[in-house]
Amino acid sequence: MAYSTFTTPLISRNSSVWKNHQSLSNGIQYKSNDIISHVEQNVTSKLSKGDLYPQILASVVAFLLVTQPGINMVYSNIFLNHYEFTDVSELSWLTSILVLCTPIGAISIGVIMDRIGRKNAFLLTCVPLLISWSIASVARPENMGLIYACRFFAGIGGGMTSMVVVYVSEIAHSSYRQVLLSLNSVFFSVGVLFATTVGSLFQWQAVNVIFFTFTAVTTVLLAIFLPESPAWLAKFRTDRMYDARSSMRRIYPRNNQVFAEEMDLLYSKTTADETAAADAQPPPHCSGCGRSARSRRKRKWCGWWRSPQPRTVTRPVRVLATVFLLQQLSGCYPVIFYAVPVMRSVACTANVVGPYSDMDAMVALGAVRLLTSVAACALSTHVGRRPLLIASSLAMACSAALVALTCGPTAAPLLPLVGVAVFACSGSAGVLVFPWTLVGELLPVSVRAAAGAALVAYAYTLMFVVLKAFPYAVADGGDSVAMTFASFAAASLAMAAYVYVRLPETMGKRFDEIEAHFAAASDDDDDDDDQVGHDARCKATTYSTPP
Repeated sequence: MAYSTFTTPLISRNSSVWKNHQSLSNGIQYKSNDIISHVEQNVTSKLSKGDLYPQILASVVAFLLVTQPGINMVYSNIFLNHYEFTDVSELSWLTSILVLCTPIGAISIGVIMDRIGRKNAFLLTCVPLLISWSIASVARPENMGLIYACRFFAGIGGGMTSMVVVYVSEIAHSSYRQVLLSLNSVFFSVGVLFATTVGSLFQWQAVNVIFFTFTAVTTVLLAIFLPESPAWLAKFRTDRMYDARSSMRRIYPRNNQVFAEEMDLLYSKTTADETAAADAQPPPHCSGCGRSARSRRKRKWCGWWRSPQPRTVTRPVRVLATVFLLQQLSGCYPVIFYAVPVMRSVACTANVVGPYSDMDAMVALGAVRLLTSVAACALSTHVGRRPLLIASSLAMACSAALVALTCGPTAAPLLPLVGVAVFACSGSAGVLVFPWTLVGELLPVSVRAAAGAALVAYAYTLMFVVLKAFPYAVADGGDSVAMTFASFAAASLAMAAYVYVRLPETMGKRFDEIEAHFAAASDDDDDDDDQVGHDARCKATTYSTPP
């Protein structure tokens, strides 16, 4: 039978774009590959403010959780206003116990998000945060046992908030995903400024009550305004595709064309993942991969890291692990946690800004950091995340070198103070927050929560080591401060070089395009050799084993 070919739309329950379809019953072939990209470009250009409002609202409400790590990081500085430390070890434990407990929350939320969903996981995240501020509300500054308990639950809750970027990356349109993820840095800076402002205006008990009230209000907003992630429903709840459509409709309530396009991409991605998983199953008698379906199921529940992973998983994991290592060694977090002691050390004075209090200086620095974060968020839509990360690293390297060269007992305090301020602000423009948002962009959805949680836990473990060692590194002042900031400058410079060489740009790219980059990127031959050897062993075993 001869086929007649012409162009027509395919009308179905989940697609409004052109499709290739060949029907033997009526001899008609639908053909449209030539204009799919044209239609997608038109749909993207038709996104209005009304179309973006639901996902902007959901992202803003979700990012309210990110203010909690910002509050926690300056909380030790607020505590210094009410309790004078005489022991360096006590001060370091007040700060580092928070970070020590954070990997617990990060690991647990990675598993929980895949089991109960993104929205329910966020509601569960508020529980340890509410417990933390409840304990702090009844504690006294001299009761260090309760303060440590408060920091313990705050660390767990702070680690659980790290997966907000996963949710936002899944609900945001690919054309606007980068700017919405950049709000992560803005809300972190809002948390820092909010905490320092409250700490400078109110007494100890009132500060903790305000933080508890803020967390309770955030919990209510999450329950009301947050739709479940359609990507999670499609990937982990395949029997609830109606719920996925309902959730997608909450994100795109007005534009039917964009809704249909996103649902089409969601269905096609889910089908492709299922097909790839089926093709990746080893032969039934492969002794190297397991001899039965029962053993394969057992290996599946052992964790994503226990089974062989494609290069679209292993390569971004390695890149992110290196970026997190350099981020922690750059010193961007010790300057926040120990802001008041650091400024006192580089200025060689008991009070940083003369007649003004240290908290006033913290508020001013927090306001500048917030403006820097907003500027970085705006620029990320035009120049991309990779150039901003490189520029932020280079600015940190220069300002840290300035501190290392000018601080000392005989030097004027102005230059090192300027260097510390520039160091903190330039970090907020990229290094401080972009590595966390890249977790939601570089990792495939199948391992985004689990692998992302493992990377976050790894980063917080590094942060604990750095924060625990920092007070001892600068305890002597003068030369020790100079050497510490010199090492920060070297790590920042190394990060700029590594990002330039290894990190891809994600601005405006869909998840399948990012995965294709890592699948096609050149890598060591060891991975290919291992896969070839594995396939050869599987093939040999299949042929040599009787059915």
